[in-house]
Amino acid sequence: MNSVILVGATSMLGLEVARQLLSEGTEVIGAGRQIDSNIRVNLGSDQEPVFQKPYKADVVIHCASAFGVDSPEGLRENLRVNVGGCFQVLEIAREAEAKKIVYAGTGFSDPSFNLDPMGVYGFSKAEAERILDWGITRAGGTFCSLRLPQLWDTDGMCCVHQPWFGRIVAYASRGLSLKMPTSNGVRNFMHVSDAVRLLILASQTDLTGVHTVAHPIDVDLVELARSAYQVFGKGGSVVIDQNKAPFRKVAFPKEDGVYARLGFEPALTTLQGLERIREAGTSDRFGPMDVQ
Repeated sequence: MNSVILVGATSMLGLEVARQLLSEGTEVIGAGRQIDSNIRVNLGSDQEPVFQKPYKADVVIHCASAFGVDSPEGLRENLRVNVGGCFQVLEIAREAEAKKIVYAGTGFSDPSFNLDPMGVYGFSKAEAERILDWGITRAGGTFCSLRLPQLWDTDGMCCVHQPWFGRIVAYASRGLSLKMPTSNGVRNFMHVSDAVRLLILASQTDLTGVHTVAHPIDVDLVELARSAYQVFGKGGSVVIDQNKAPFRKVAFPKEDGVYARLGFEPALTTLQGLERIREAGTSDRFGPMDVQ
């Protein structure tokens, strides 16, 4: 694989994809709204992608998303960007003669994920999978989507979409007690570097279709918070507030054998990740500090 078009190059996922690909000597062609993007594209708009010069690529890795909440406004945003933007991604693939699209999907799109009905984010991402698969197949190419769990990183970019993870790190690293709801079930977190390694391997192999991936170890948020206080050792503690609505009970689907096919299994645990954040000195980038 000599060159990759990366849609969403400045996102948390995109930055890590670029870092890993460049370290392997792969050319990365960035596509996004930024004025200095190699390919200017505003997903979901009426504007066609603008190539700064002719580009050819082997694969398109698509990791841009809208994360609208379950509301009429969130539905419109997710349908506009996540679904409507697929046609621009297909146009980019056609123009660059790319024969494969690899998509960063979400476990929230899996039918076995036990939130009924499916949320607007998961619904829009599932519809995007159908369109991208249909479009690239018609063009003679192939499609692969990896439905990822909840992602976190060492630099705090994840806090926009994982606020409770951000709160846990922020309060524990400052030695402040954190009031939390009770937990009715576990969550599944994966470090962005492991998720990206899977996406890149999917782009380098003949893997096709839609696959759910998850970290082998589920995590209870309350237990995660208690571990964070031990890791940072600054004082404070977890305080269970029975007046707060409990965390919703959810169950992320397990991986479907794709790890064996790709020859890679995520290894970085959340406990190791907390230690990595402490050692990197990046805990001040986590938040929000909004729990009373």
